[in-house]
Amino acid sequence: MIFIHNENFRHSFYKDVTRINYIEDMSSQLISDYGYTYIMLRYGNIEAFNNEGKKVEVPKVFIKGTGDYFTVKAYKNSSWLSFELPNHILHNVTKIHSFKNRNKLIDLSLYVDDDVVKSMYENLREVNSIEEITKIADQHLRENYKDWSVLQPSVEIVQYILDKKGMLAVKELSDFFPYTERSIERMFKKEVGASPYRFICLVRFNYIIRELEKKEHKSLSKLIADYDYYDQSHFEKDFQKFLGQSIRDYKNDYNPLLTNGLSRAYIKRSKY
Repeated sequence: MIFIHNENFRHSFYKDVTRINYIEDMSSQLISDYGYTYIMLRYGNIEAFNNEGKKVEVPKVFIKGTGDYFTVKAYKNSSWLSFELPNHILHNVTKIHSFKNRNKLIDLSLYVDDDVVKSMYENLREVNSIEEITKIADQHLRENYKDWSVLQPSVEIVQYILDKKGMLAVKELSDFFPYTERSIERMFKKEVGASPYRFICLVRFNYIIRELEKKEHKSLSKLIADYDYYDQSHFEKDFQKFLGQSIRDYKNDYNPLLTNGLSRAYIKRSKY
């Protein structure tokens, strides 16, 4: 598996761009949820299974928002191309309540002219330079960026949660922002695709699992305490919720797809 990424990537619309090329058949690998929206292009034979183990259709070009973990099985000469975006972009593109789109791989041609999608797909088939990939995507999709970039009320709250590393209670949101807890709940399900509580837990988990992956912590108990978990049992529950496995299984599991994903910065600032 060849993982192509530019750690210095900056763009006014995309948070990150990654290409993964498979040079041999790969066993099933888990893809965690990072709380973002993705526009993705699939080349070749790649199978996807949801968190219930059910096989799902993978369109050639699709958009997906925050949801549960997936597993994918990729075959030789196949490839993924992934454009990472803020989570509210799914709602801006589809105009559909994001919770209703949870765990769905939505064909982008439902919202972008089919000829444009096909042209972009073909033009990106053999391109491995992140700079060139982004340039081609801009040429095809730029006219949509203004509408897709419209800020939603949840954006500021999401950034607050990210900055706090998910270490806060839901009530703090209504104390800090001019919305009731019920309004924030409705807002998040519509625009983010998850409840505020689940999103907070997801953000904290994404921070701590990156620390776990680095293997620089003095002890697991210290790391757990640093991220405001009650105890290891509490941490294990988040492992099952977001990765569908135990900490032990995670440590013993060979998953270069997840490892490469976790090696990137969790919060990525836009160019402007």
